[in-house]
Amino acid sequence: MMEFLIGGVAACGAGLFTNPLEVAKTRMQLQGELARRSQYTIHYKNVLHAFYTIARVDGIFALQKGLMPALWYQFIMNGIRLGAYQWLDSRGLTRNKRDRVSLPHAVAAGALTGCLGATAGSPFYMVIFVLQS
Repeated sequence: MMEFLIGGVAACGAGLFTNPLEVAKTRMQLQGELARRSQYTIHYKNVLHAFYTIARVDGIFALQKGLMPALWYQFIMNGIRLGAYQWLDSRGLTRNKRDRVSLPHAVAAGALTGCLGATAGSPFYMVIFVLQS
């Protein structure tokens, strides 16, 4: 259980610093999405310009829009991924008969835990996207 908690908290720490990048990325992806090519205004020229424009127009705190769902997303997705992988590893399911890490078993465990984490976190990602746009 502690592996799930540690993995989730570590991911939240990273998410705190990367959320402004996600806000800028989301807004840059959406600019002009509903207009025809060459008939929309380019609001954000690059990431630094997006940071500046978002802070100037919407306020500095707008760079952290959707922070709480983003932290929950990171906590759930990565807590499950990292915690479940560690749980499988501690039970020897990623190792061969000689107690060495088996590449096929480790890849399968990583794929399984990654899918579980992504599935559990996906509802939060939708909320994040809506709030950041």
